[in-house]
Amino acid sequence: MIALETSRNHAAVVEAAARSLLSVSHESDISLITLPLFYPSGAAVVVEVVGGRDSFFVNDGGRAYREVEMFGGEHLFGRNSSQIAESFSIDASKRSFSAFASIEQLAATIADVGAASVQLASRICERIVVRHETVIASGFYRKLVQVFGQDRVVQDATIEGASSHQWKISALVHADGREIAFEAVSNHHSSVYSSATMFHDIALLSRKPVPIAVVRNKTEMGAYLGILSQAANVIEADVSNNTIERLAA
Repeated sequence: MIALETSRNHAAVVEAAARSLLSVSHESDISLITLPLFYPSGAAVVVEVVGGRDSFFVNDGGRAYREVEMFGGEHLFGRNSSQIAESFSIDASKRSFSAFASIEQLAATIADVGAASVQLASRICERIVVRHETVIASGFYRKLVQVFGQDRVVQDATIEGASSHQWKISALVHADGREIAFEAVSNHHSSVYSSATMFHDIALLSRKPVPIAVVRNKTEMGAYLGILSQAANVIEADVSNNTIERLAA
């Protein structure tokens, strides 16, 4: 009897959790469906449905466009949206994804529009993150060469962490028997969390390199600065050569 009751409680909890992943609200003639998908900013994907009876118009309300706009990537929307829309058999305008659907097609169309919206936002934001990291890393590499000499600086180096994962870092410096790992980090959660994970992993090595995260501007990092600071020394890309020498000492 107890086992049966426990099983029922378990099923009820799991079913309630599953229902909480998706919600629906209605505003006048528009229905808003919140899906268990998330944009790079962490915002949930919301799909709009209008119409009724036999035909429905489904769209992402321009949310993918606004997402990439926050990262300065709106100019990339048009270049990438048509390809993604075609892969999902939906339509793309200058700022949104959409499709018409019958009653039978409605569920699949909602899923497709939502998936296309988050895929585009993720693709563009990731591209912007890589671009920002590259700009920081390339400029800082030249500074490292000035301080340590080219023969002691390895650009785009690979280092194995305690987990045996091979991490690619912006630069590895060999200085007087010590290794210093410099990683360019942009003001984006994917860059911050992946870099912090890498620094924590190499910190477990018996002969660990000095971890240094290089950012464009500490103030711009906001709360991300605290996350990075737990794993590495954080410096700005325009830091003086003397400061770099002190960190390496």
